Amino acid sequence: MTTYKWEPFNMINSNRLEGIGIDFWKLVAKKAGINYKFKVVEKWSDVLNEIKNSNAALTVSTDETEDRKSYAVFSKAYVTYPLVIATKNSIGFIFDIEYLKNKKIAVGRNYTAAKMMYSRYPYLDYVYVNNTDEALNMVKEDKAFAAIDILPVIAYKINKYEFKDLKISGQIPIDFKVRFMLSKKYSYLLSKINSAIEKISYEEKEKIYQKYINPKTKLFFTSNEILFYFLILTSFLIIILLWVYTLIYELKDLKKQRHNNYYTDCDRLTGIFNRKTAIDIIKRKTGNNEKFSLIMFDINNFKNINRFYGHQFGDITLLELVSSVKSFLKKDEVFARIRGGTFLIILNETENDACKRAKNIQDSIKKFDFSIVKDIRCTFVVKTIYFPNGGAEDIVCKLENELKKSKRNSQLFRC
Repeated sequence: MTTYKWEPFNMINSNRLEGIGIDFWKLVAKKAGINYKFKVVEKWSDVLNEIKNSNAALTVSTDETEDRKSYAVFSKAYVTYPLVIATKNSIGFIFDIEYLKNKKIAVGRNYTAAKMMYSRYPYLDYVYVNNTDEALNMVKEDKAFAAIDILPVIAYKINKYEFKDLKISGQIPIDFKVRFMLSKKYSYLLSKINSAIEKISYEEKEKIYQKYINPKTKLFFTSNEILFYFLILTSFLIIILLWVYTLIYELKDLKKQRHNNYYTDCDRLTGIFNRKTAIDIIKRKTGNNEKFSLIMFDINNFKNINRFYGHQFGDITLLELVSSVKSFLKKDEVFARIRGGTFLIILNETENDACKRAKNIQDSIKKFDFSIVKDIRCTFVVKTIYFPNGGAEDIVCKLENELKKSKRNSQLFRC
């Protein structure tokens, strides 16, 4: 099998080949009973040529593209991450891909990320370079406005190579599903490999994630390992700090976000409304004798997520959940973070319609492919308000108590 340097998926440390992709392959090969030896090449284009000419059986970290199907086959995905945008620190959060129009975007030549971008956004002005390091250097030297690659790669390189004047400024709505790519000559191995991927346990995946993402899991390190893990943790902390202090609303709502009341009306991390604003809206609705429904839901064991992974990863999970749920909401519906991992939706639908909406949202969260914490489950309670008994704060508190009761009884949905 062949590979090339693509940190932190494939890298050489003290003459030892390691990384997320390498470790997943070792695990799969062991489960499938496949013998192998690595061949490291200089560039990604060399990897493609090795596969195309059947000089190598497979490579460990890529995704499927149409042009490669003529000479290769692909395994199931073993991990998924989004593509992200790196720019100078002076650039604000990029809410919409259209903001990149008429700006030079540096991407790796023949890289999967580049092909995905061109397939979805062919009208952007791409500058093709040999690797992500060159792309970031072009941004640093003002030869390109932005560089694009998969999240862990950009975050790792910004820190390791001290691009202090660069940051991650946005996320592309494209998921990079990391797979093994096999030469068609060796396609007979595909069923074995896919079967082995399916047999990878949650604990085995977490062990690899923790090794390269969460440095708390190992007690003793070499000096190189300490430096590497510190850089990985720092990169994700930077991402979180960017998201905490940047407004997470769509571009069309940017003017509204800049209103002086934004920081008192909205949750600083997620950009949606906070508890105070939600209660004020409920108060107004009850004062006008409106009929409406409340959907309250809570991430199960959210405190354990923060304790096990760290708050920075808990924050990433909250941001991804909010982004997922917002896609299901109508313009006139209110979405608020009540506290921690508890959220509230205020909608004008009543009874059965509100319950159906809540169930759809619950199912979508269950199916969502979260980047860091897998298998997220939420408990939902739904209540329709006709003739309120008590104030808005009482209504929310009673719903919180119902939510706690449902969680104690392991009742994931109550309507």
